[in-house]
Amino acid sequence: MHALIGMVPPEPPEPEGDKKRERVAAGAPFTWIAWNFGNCPDDANDDEVNTYARVYMWYVISRTMFADGTGKNAPWM
Repeated sequence: MHALIGMVPPEPPEPEGDKKRERVAAGAPFTWIAWNFGNCPDDANDDEVNTYARVYMWYVISRTMFADGTGKNAPWM
């Protein structure tokens, strides 16, 4: 993910006590995508515009055609 969009979402926090860590799909939460790529800066260069366009297409396709079972994550595969 870092090679294509320049960043990755943070790892989920470690559970406390005896709780097991919830499995996380290979992808990114839609909220993380919207927070980090919701608005392309006005002074963005061509590479940044391409990155924002790539993330937007990933977001739209994963939201509509290839949604995961949770409805919260954009699968990367």
